[in-house]
Amino acid sequence: MKIRAGTIALLAALFTAIGLLFFSYHLLDDLARHHGGTALPRFIEEMTGAYAAVVILPIVLWISRRFPLGRHWPAALVVQFGGLVLYTIVHTTLMALSRAALFPLAGLGSYNYGVMLYRYPMEASQDAIFYSITVGFVYVFSRLRIAREAEVQAAKLRTELTRAQLDNLRLQLHPHFLFNTLNAVSSVMYEDVAKADTMLAQLSDFLRMVLESGGSDEVPLERELAVEQTYVAIMKTRFENRLNVVLEVEPQLRDAAVPFMLLQPLLENSIKHGLASDSAALDIEIQAHRERDTTVIAIRDNGIGLGGKAVAERHGLRNVRSRLANMYGEAAAFCLGPASGGGTLARLTIPYAATPSRQS
Repeated sequence: MKIRAGTIALLAALFTAIGLLFFSYHLLDDLARHHGGTALPRFIEEMTGAYAAVVILPIVLWISRRFPLGRHWPAALVVQFGGLVLYTIVHTTLMALSRAALFPLAGLGSYNYGVMLYRYPMEASQDAIFYSITVGFVYVFSRLRIAREAEVQAAKLRTELTRAQLDNLRLQLHPHFLFNTLNAVSSVMYEDVAKADTMLAQLSDFLRMVLESGGSDEVPLERELAVEQTYVAIMKTRFENRLNVVLEVEPQLRDAAVPFMLLQPLLENSIKHGLASDSAALDIEIQAHRERDTTVIAIRDNGIGLGGKAVAERHGLRNVRSRLANMYGEAAAFCLGPASGGGTLARLTIPYAATPSRQS
């Protein structure tokens, strides 16, 4: 069992303090009884006792960790009792040997520790207190460490699960978008080949921007809007002059982090339901502003609206709601309903956070 130098220094300081406390106690007791001249022998006795405990401490720690007081505590208790006996024998022997060596060097003559047969059980009572405290500390810190490791592991698993869910949602979104876009291209292929060719070129630009995202879950709002404008360009080509999209974004929000490709299903929903009429044009307004610690994005159109009926959420809208729940939990909100004055309003609220650097 390796012990770092910092730990050794800390233990040395701790046991030095303990030795000095016991030295002070016994010296004051001697002075109270008018027994003078005991300072040096008391100092040697108490400090050798403290430092002998430091020498044996790694053995106590090893036994405590190897046989913890857990589910099989009766067997561990037997082992710990054996450890206490071993500790007392080694500790008392070390004190006797070190004092026998130091007393003559200090000019105190030979050291008389008495009959060792009685000295061992006498020291055992005090050693039992120290040994029990050490085992208790090891047990408490071990349980805290296990709980902390379990907490970290649980957090890691939650993160991995969220990542897997987000990856799954993103994989669902891209094929869904591609299917709908290619379906739109095929609808004009035989009517206007040039238009279909333009839409395919725009789709290529869109896919390039998606691939450049590198699978990021969040991108700056400016980047998200650039991707969505490419999608809008495809739809404008398809519907010619019937589609108009206006952006109103606070400049300071252009670096705000937003889920990548979050707005595309909402724009698709507005276009799909707002252009139900063959002749009416559709105006879509995308607004983004900050409210305290949140980023609010609203997509409003002047289409036929919801007619006061509940919206049956299709794949794309369910995807939006699921992604928000996975990424932000209850801190995010998404609502879709009729807009004042007609049309439909989709409103997103997510926690505000600035991206580290602006992506182009």
